[in-house]
Amino acid sequence: MSLSSGPRAPDKHERLARVYDAEVWPLLGQRFSQMLLRSVEPRPGAAVLEVGSATGSTTVELLRRFDAGSRITAVDQPPLIALARRRLEGDAAAAARVTLVPGSLPLPFPAASFDVCLAHPTIGDETDPIDLVAELSRVLRPGGQLVAGLLLRGTWAELLDIYRDVLEENKKPDSLTALGDYINAFPDGEMAATLLEQADLHKVEVALERWELLFKSAREFFFAPAIELGPLSRWKQMAGRGEEMQDIFFFVKEAIDAYFAGGAFAVTVVAGCVKGWKPKK
Repeated sequence: MSLSSGPRAPDKHERLARVYDAEVWPLLGQRFSQMLLRSVEPRPGAAVLEVGSATGSTTVELLRRFDAGSRITAVDQPPLIALARRRLEGDAAAAARVTLVPGSLPLPFPAASFDVCLAHPTIGDETDPIDLVAELSRVLRPGGQLVAGLLLRGTWAELLDIYRDVLEENKKPDSLTALGDYINAFPDGEMAATLLEQADLHKVEVALERWELLFKSAREFFFAPAIELGPLSRWKQMAGRGEEMQDIFFFVKEAIDAYFAGGAFAVTVVAGCVKGWKPKK
């Protein structure tokens, strides 16, 4: 006789897929999508790659902007790709122009496969922007355009300032070092442009936008899917484990509710959309 472990708990990407359109898209996805779409320059008969395509809202808009001879390959985690497939089911002509590929970096495509490469940011900060740009450049054809959305330095600044104060008060030098490394890993606008230039792209441009996300309390902030299923796990890793981590985040929560008592907890997002072109040979 064997013991059953019971139903498998949904993983992070399955949970994200369930709430993406209602919770994450309005806070982050839609604004980035608009930035990316403003930067993409359609061309006839293009092979288009969309990385981080989520549930397919931007994919549908790309279909409208590129001609009938163009083809779009959309890449994301399997649960999100499944929802994108469902979104396309009602339009056979559109669905025939889209290939949905479950996966992530490294990209499963040969070099010089696409005329346009477009990438959305990952909410969990899981993808190193250097690796992302390098992979997009690898699969981009000479003369092709690369457009990438990035979370830039200054994103989550209000939370990270409070987090730093709590770590200093509780004398956590290792955690402070980890937090500093995390903050420094965010590129600024100039660094984002440099990433493309180092990948041998030219005519590089960066568009910046800044907006605030408003939360009624620390609890609402930490349980928002864009946070809970995004950077929260990374933030917790920096605090330690078990009770040590729980204590630190209890103090962070208390500090947020004390500092912003009677008002909204406003958290900044600094968004960058960087674009460039691969030189023709």
